[in-house]
Amino acid sequence: MDAWTRQSHLGILCCIVLAASALGCASRGPLATAKVTQAERAVDDAQQAGAAVSAPVDFRTAQEKLKAAREALAKGRHDRAIRSAEQAEIDGEYARAVAANQRVTAMSDEISQYINVLRQELQRLPK
Repeated sequence: MDAWTRQSHLGILCCIVLAASALGCASRGPLATAKVTQAERAVDDAQQAGAAVSAPVDFRTAQEKLKAAREALAKGRHDRAIRSAEQAEIDGEYARAVAANQRVTAMSDEISQYINVLRQELQRLPK
């Protein structure tokens, strides 16, 4: 192979690598957008579950990571957006779970108190 052919092949190879890289970056955009959407849903679910009151630190962390994901997506930093969105989704789900757990615990305590009152009333009945 002469020098011209080698240069030609090298040029074609470089073009293929650049095209593959561009395609790889382009394909990360829709994934990043989908991940941010999932994170938004998780944070919204946490808010509706009362996590802002029941688990304020965890909820705030989820909001901050969601904000970082949105900013990274806007700047075209798809890998960072995906990573931040995944973290925000996990934190949002955790905050929602903490809020749900506190709600269930409160209901359990209320039922226990009700049962105790019923027991006391039963003991007062004539035998």
